[in-house]
Amino acid sequence: MKKRILLIGFFIAISSLLYGQDAIYKIEFISNWSSTTHPNNYPSGAAHWSRLIGTTHTEVGSFLGLGKIATDGVEEVAETGGTTTITSEINSLISAGTAYEIINGSGLNSGPGTITINDVNVDLDFPNITLLTMIAPSPDWIAMVANLRLTDTNDNWLSSVSIDVHATDAGTDNGTSYTSTNSDTNPKGSIKSLQNTTPFSEQIIGTFTFTLQQVLSVSNNNQLHSITIYPNPTNSTLSIKNIGTINLESVELFTVNGRKIKEYNKLNNQSELALENLPTGLYFLQLNALEGSITKKIVIK
Repeated sequence: MKKRILLIGFFIAISSLLYGQDAIYKIEFISNWSSTTHPNNYPSGAAHWSRLIGTTHTEVGSFLGLGKIATDGVEEVAETGGTTTITSEINSLISAGTAYEIINGSGLNSGPGTITINDVNVDLDFPNITLLTMIAPSPDWIAMVANLRLTDTNDNWLSSVSIDVHATDAGTDNGTSYTSTNSDTNPKGSIKSLQNTTPFSEQIIGTFTFTLQQVLSVSNNNQLHSITIYPNPTNSTLSIKNIGTINLESVELFTVNGRKIKEYNKLNNQSELALENLPTGLYFLQLNALEGSITKKIVIK
């Protein structure tokens, strides 16, 4: 019984101290792409969606939108469904302090259906969200929501947001049909809507919904927000960047069951934490400073 009480206390502490994790949302992408809504050469039997990926970020961290030129990472998602390059790009934004953490979702093995991501942590300092997934097969077509703000003008989290989207051309391939052969656009064109452009119609391709699940308490010490952690998810090492005046004394790594498995001391403004030989999964990283403590969720893959 005593152990159970300690574990409950640990999770209460985690919930109240999570750095930057001021709210939790459920994200859904509801695909409307079918032979009924988009009958023009619809790829029956082959239609699917790539993994949904994105991040929450500041205005400065915006990397996708109509009229923009696709980054290499956006191009990879749009043309192949791959996420290696965009993961690296988002981690660079996290390192620069303009994005929070990577949001990863599943794909879909059919045209219509729903991709759901539960328990997505968001931060008031990074109130905008950008997500994309490849329409597959296709030359470079995606469904996306770009630079959507999840707070109102008073910085209150919105309880529910629903955005209808049309198919979007990433501007990196000249193909005009679902199964067009590769034909790079050089130089890249701007990202544009495919509403009412063959093979699409006036019908939406899907809907993104964001549902507030919980609002978490926030530390009153704004200096704690000067600490960033990246990459997340990580394979073997984790970087901690302290750009403020916080005196970081130690870092402790906990399992989801509240068991401390590592402690790091003698940290400076740019520290590397070795995480080798740890099982994949979810962990909590507690950063201890003279000014207080903060806790960050990390994923080892």
